[in-house]
Amino acid sequence: MSTEKHWTSKQSVKHDEVRDFFAQGLDLALLHRREVVIGAAGVAVLGALIGLYVYSRAAKENEAWDKLAMAEAYSYYGRPQEAAVALAEVTAQNASPTAAGLAGLMQSELKQSKGEHDMALASLTHAAEIAPEPLKPFALAEKVTALEAAGKPAECVAAAQSFLDANADHFLGPQVCEVMARCQLAAGQADAARATWQKISLQYPDTPWAARANARLQPPTQ
Repeated sequence: MSTEKHWTSKQSVKHDEVRDFFAQGLDLALLHRREVVIGAAGVAVLGALIGLYVYSRAAKENEAWDKLAMAEAYSYYGRPQEAAVALAEVTAQNASPTAAGLAGLMQSELKQSKGEHDMALASLTHAAEIAPEPLKPFALAEKVTALEAAGKPAECVAAAQSFLDANADHFLGPQVCEVMARCQLAAGQADAARATWQKISLQYPDTPWAARANARLQPPTQ
């Protein structure tokens, strides 16, 4: 697994966080106005405080990404225990929501590989809660697949419908629809599954998902 697979990017500090910190620093300066010289010196003090905060924040974010990269390397070289420890540190610190969200996705994969489906689902739920919007749909789509693997078709159908309602035009839509159809069939909802396959065929023509849906829609051979 690589960070490119998960569309990662090292974004800097948010403007609103800097603004809030500046306001806190201003309040501190006013409380200690005897110590802070009004004028250029006071501005310099606040500037130094803001710079220290930005550097500390960036350092923590970089540390989170470094640990995520280490976890990927551990996983690649067949060292799941070390990977699990590194991922747990990333999610616990939550210095970078994107890194923590990706760590949750990786945790889910590790836990599914060991058959720990409920723990995998917990990791995905947490990842979907903390991940920023560009990453959130991936966590939600992975949860649909994880529910199918866990043998929970009714919950899978509900999660898939929730994904489609919130991400109608997302490119993961056909994949989620396909999993949804299989779970509908497993839940005894044959008519609903057929309707989903028809939707895939019509909405995503000339794709592998449409080809598989069309095969499902063919009448059984005599």
